[in-house]
Parts: sequence; structure tokens; C-alpha cells
Amino acid sequence: MNNIVDVPGWLRSTDYTGPVGLTVKCYIKPEMVGEFKVLMKEHLEVTFKEPGVLHFKFNSDYESDSVFWLVEEWESPAALLTHLSTPWFKEQYLVRSIPMNLQPSQRALYKINN
Repeated sequence: MNNIVDVPGWLRSTDYTGPVGLTVKCYIKPEMVGEFKVLMKEHLEVTFKEPGVLHFKFNSDYESDSVFWLVEEWESPAALLTHLSTPWFKEQYLVRSIPMNLQPSQRALYKINN
């Protein structure tokens, strides 16, 4: 995974305007799993209200109770960039989730082929 390190940079610079997907694999400290699940429930509720979200799903890994997958689909790079720029994402999700990470997350950003 980790096909792109600077997701916002690519979203700002691309000429592509079609749908995009982002998959994030999160490695959470075992003692923080409960708190992370609460945060993700809030994150899902807030994000589903945003314009341009097509799919936003949070799943547990099949091998580890402290590894999670976030699978997102957005109408366009602009819609995903708007999501990543919201005060809630920057001031709530990132601030609260970063200390929960056991190691950096892995990310894959991709164009959706319909």
C-alpha cells in the first residue's frame, strides 16, 4: 500500500475530475482500540453528511483486533480534498487519532473505474 505519501498534494495538483477512492490501514495501540472505535463512529456520522461522499466504511482486520481499514469513495478529488480540509477532520479526527497509532497508517489513493 502507500502508493502516495502526499494525498492532499495530489488532490490539489491533478487534472483528473472523476471519482476517487482512498483506503487507509490503521494500526492502533491495543489499549486504545475502544477509544478509536468511538472516534470512528463519530467520524462516520460526520463524514456521511458531507457533500461528495459516495462510500465511507470502517472495518476490522481479519487477523488483528487492533488493525482497521477505512474505505472511502468520493465523487472527485475536490470532494475528498474538501473532506480532508474540514475543521472536524483536522481539529478532531487527526488530533485525537494520531496519539492512538501504534505505527503510521498505510494509504492507497486510486481513481475509480466505473
